[in-house]
Amino acid sequence: MFLVVGMVIASVVPIPFLSKTEVAQTSDELKKFQTIYDLLSEEWYYSKDDENIQTTLIENALTGMTTIPQDPHTSYLELERASAFSDALAGSNVGIGVSFFTDTQNRFVVKDVYMNSAADRAGIQPGDEIVKVAKQEVAGKTTDEIVKIIQSNANQSMAMQVKRNDELVDMMVTPGTFDQTVSARMLEDNGLITMSSFSQDTAKDFTEAVGRLREQGAKNLILDLRNNTGGYLSSVIQIASSLLPSNSVVFQECLKDGTVKTIKTEDNYAQVEFDHIYILQNKNTASASEILIGALKDQIPDKVTTVGQTTYGKGTEQTTIPFEDGTSIKFTKAEWKTPNGLSINKVGFIPDAEVALSEVATVSYVPVSEESPLNITPDSVHSNAKAAQIYLRYLGYPAQRSDEYFSVASSEALKSFQSDQGLEPTGVIDNTTFQSMLDLLAKKLNEESMNHDSVLFQTLEMIHSGEIPAPAVQPGAQEAVTSQQETTE
Repeated sequence: MFLVVGMVIASVVPIPFLSKTEVAQTSDELKKFQTIYDLLSEEWYYSKDDENIQTTLIENALTGMTTIPQDPHTSYLELERASAFSDALAGSNVGIGVSFFTDTQNRFVVKDVYMNSAADRAGIQPGDEIVKVAKQEVAGKTTDEIVKIIQSNANQSMAMQVKRNDELVDMMVTPGTFDQTVSARMLEDNGLITMSSFSQDTAKDFTEAVGRLREQGAKNLILDLRNNTGGYLSSVIQIASSLLPSNSVVFQECLKDGTVKTIKTEDNYAQVEFDHIYILQNKNTASASEILIGALKDQIPDKVTTVGQTTYGKGTEQTTIPFEDGTSIKFTKAEWKTPNGLSINKVGFIPDAEVALSEVATVSYVPVSEESPLNITPDSVHSNAKAAQIYLRYLGYPAQRSDEYFSVASSEALKSFQSDQGLEPTGVIDNTTFQSMLDLLAKKLNEESMNHDSVLFQTLEMIHSGEIPAPAVQPGAQEAVTSQQETTE
């Protein structure tokens, strides 16, 4: 769950080296640190096994210093994590600009087409089945193999074939760099925009998406923020500037010294009005996404309805500072509150219209590995038996229980699953069987999210009926409003 204040700081902070002379001039605690560092690097028996013992000790110390129980969002990012975090914020990738999945018939189906990508320009649509890439049949290939073929043709025209409504469509596509955060499409006379995070280019793509949907006659905006865990604060402010009246407060920033800053919309964005805005949210909607929800709910409450599940509840901002060796520190700079002064930290936003998650979406399991092989036999108890039986039932096999007891009846259902998957019908859950179950589960869940998305379906039903639910009562909302009134009076 991340939110950074503006861009990652461009200046590079040099890594300090603590000499013994410098330590002598500092506190007793730093003296203790230097003593332990010297002992472990020079006299510790196992230091002989590490050629880079000094680096290891410093890295461990930095990790320990930034492991703070009350603030899981402050951390030291070693080189690999720092690179991954930077890539996640950038939102960029090389390819044609689609997300796709394998369905239960092993077809490769396009789920999202990202704004301003090669696929977007070529006219590829959600629901298209990918048949050929660079004149190669994709049947029988893995997802990774298809991605490699596409990326090997970067910046050069590539023949591609998709199937759309049983009709084969040929096109030329030029893979290149794209931002993978914004996709948009029409659903009847409603515009749907999905934002997976807030990258450097998200606001620009959002603005173009909104304009495109308005041109196509969109009356309502459905904003899908499910699984959007945050990103650049500047991007959120720019998006809010397109949806809120001029000079609107987006959020309040509360600093360590008690200062409260009011962050407002930017004037250089034209406001786009919709009859109503429906926001889709879930437990992984966090941080910058929650700032946007709070701004819209507080500033245009009669025009905004949230649908889904309660959000994550991350009401803090982080700043990231890089070091010259490529590592960085990400630390909490402030707490944010909604325009009305509501803090949702560790609480989240309750949806106006709740859509309960299915049983299969809420159950968890312990990941399997070769080091801890599964061997769940009939009439036994195991932590993963609960998930396995729920998954079997969802996949159409009559497992009877939803607990950690693996029954004989569930074992018989498992035998049918194993036979259908070409596995030996032992009725015992081993690693291979469990992984096969997870693979088929992922395919079916992707199909269902594409064709039977319960949250999106309920939103469309709400639009058709014209019935808008009353706004949910958020914990602490009345106290926040009262405090805000007292502050301004």
